[in-house]
Amino acid sequence: MKSIKNIVLILFLTGLSFASGGSGHSEATWMDNWLKPDPGIFLWTIVTFFIVLIILKAKAWGPLMDALDKREAEIKNSLAAAEKAKKEADAVSQEYDELVKKAQIEAQRIVSEGKSAGERVKVEIEKHAKLKADEMLLKAKEQIEAEKEKAVKEIKSVIVDLSISAASKVIEKNLDNQDNQRLIEATLKDIGRA
Repeated sequence: MKSIKNIVLILFLTGLSFASGGSGHSEATWMDNWLKPDPGIFLWTIVTFFIVLIILKAKAWGPLMDALDKREAEIKNSLAAAEKAKKEADAVSQEYDELVKKAQIEAQRIVSEGKSAGERVKVEIEKHAKLKADEMLLKAKEQIEAEKEKAVKEIKSVIVDLSISAASKVIEKNLDNQDNQRLIEATLKDIGRA
């Protein structure tokens, strides 16, 4: 708007200078004619300029201003939408951070539970293995006792058989005490070898 006022002022001053100069020079060069135009043409130029200015203001200036206002509103809306999107992104980012923290805590809890479950299983396996070992040891002791009793019974049986054998030999031969003593010692030596 300021530039339009400047243009009108320049045209007005130029028109005043032409009006005061007069048109008495017939031998004027084209340069003089160009610098000092005819006041009638100057007046019609100014009138035409203002008519064009009014038409431009009515037909071009209004739609141009409307387009600029519309563009300004679109930019404001875009900025508001961008600000809203930024806030939403920040909220989503915070939610994501919270979810990551919760997931880390959950993972630590699961690892901890896994360790404690592993410890329980280890203790359970060790307990089961100890019970099995104790059971096997008890069975082994029972078998040893059974084998020991069997061996003692066999030894007793052999001793009885040998005693009977020795007694029958003693009875067959009625010997004196020294012979009986030697016979018993010999029988006991045979038992030691068996």
